Amino acid sequence: MRLFNRYPECREVIVNCGANSFRGVLWQRRGGYLVLRNTQLWQPKQEPVALAGEVVILAAQVDFIQVVGP
Repeated sequence: MRLFNRYPECREVIVNCGANSFRGVLWQRRGGYLVLRNTQLWQPKQEPVALAGEVVILAAQVDFIQVVGP
């Protein structure tokens, strides 16, 4: 079913990739990649770090995505 292949584009999300997580706006899915904007890198026992520009994440490395806002 195509419904389960959709990503919550243009929504604020947390993308979990193993020990690291990224919080930002999921701008689009392009090929096998996710594109985030206004992104922060979250690492264990550290303060979030703002990242400049767009962040591109290989979709195969994503453990799960949490939608944060409405």
